[in-house]
Amino acid sequence: MAQQRSFPPRPTGTERQIDVRATAALEYNDNVVLNDPRIAQGAPRDDVSAAPSLDLNILLPRPTGSVYVSGNIGYRFYRRYSYLNREMISLSGGIDQRLASCVVHGDLGYQRRLSDLSNLSLQDSPESFKNTEEVRRYATDIGCGGQYGLRPAVAFSRTEVRNSRSERSYADSNTNMVTAQLGLLVPAIGTVSVFGRYADSSYPRRPVPAGSERDGLKSYAAGLQLERSVGQRLDFRGSANYTKADPKLRGTRGFSGFGFDLSAAYKGDPFTVLLSGSRSAEPSQLFFISYEVVTTLTGSVTRQLGDRTSLSLRASKTWRDLSASELFPNAPRVGNNDIGSILASAVYRPSRRLRFSLEGGYERRTSNVQLYQYRAKRINLTTSLSL
Repeated sequence: MAQQRSFPPRPTGTERQIDVRATAALEYNDNVVLNDPRIAQGAPRDDVSAAPSLDLNILLPRPTGSVYVSGNIGYRFYRRYSYLNREMISLSGGIDQRLASCVVHGDLGYQRRLSDLSNLSLQDSPESFKNTEEVRRYATDIGCGGQYGLRPAVAFSRTEVRNSRSERSYADSNTNMVTAQLGLLVPAIGTVSVFGRYADSSYPRRPVPAGSERDGLKSYAAGLQLERSVGQRLDFRGSANYTKADPKLRGTRGFSGFGFDLSAAYKGDPFTVLLSGSRSAEPSQLFFISYEVVTTLTGSVTRQLGDRTSLSLRASKTWRDLSASELFPNAPRVGNNDIGSILASAVYRPSRRLRFSLEGGYERRTSNVQLYQYRAKRINLTTSLSL
């Protein structure tokens, strides 16, 4: 099912997996505060942080299904900006159960972290950068069908976003999503599906002008999806759809147009190439923005240098087209917020249990609304030990 919030994925494969790793990361960032003087408070913009964590990747098969847990639990400490110290939790767990020719899946996700500092606008209060964001997701789906013939599936998910600071409560949101899909395996092509999706998002604590409905968004999408594998080297999964966004608060511009969600992986020797992209209408964490049309493109190339060493290069670009109601005098009715990044990394595995990673990255944000533009460079050294 396409376009869910980014939670740790289910472990791949069907064999028993128990992978628990202790990880420690040390990072230098030359612009931790993202040019925001409210965070810097006159201090230099750069800082060093340390982040210990416990990484989990557990899959336990059963005779009629499986149970799994994946993600990480950690904490980040800053040397200079200690008021940004915060827990980093991102977990996903669930169960698969086979019933005759159907598979029922249930999943729970939980995240807790310092809220994204790039979401702070000029209109936010000075203390908003101390906010902690909590995200909870509940999801279930059922898919039926055998190796051949029709494959119907239905899915439901609910995502709740909560913020610890009262001045950031306008960004609290609830999103319910229902997806129905009907697939057919065509041996010469792959699995072709038609799908429809409905999502209802609302901001339960956002103030609105007297007599107005609650701010939020209803969105609809219908389209086609293709899944195809060519041997063990090439995997492709992509969908194209027509999307319509219907804002709940009057005075907000609607949206209708083309949406997509695709991923492709080529696993060659010695190169691995990954490509992904998506476009959809989503609720926003920005100051009184009713919704965003988010377009993301990502590509990476990894080269193996023997059995122990690999080099990677990753680039991504995200475009956010913003829409707000004209009833909010201090919010931009329309605007954009674009972020581009590039990351290079080297990984060395001296043994099966031990891994070292060195990364260097650059990120740039441009915007024509009330957001700070910034450039940031960082370098990160990570050590990981399998327990």
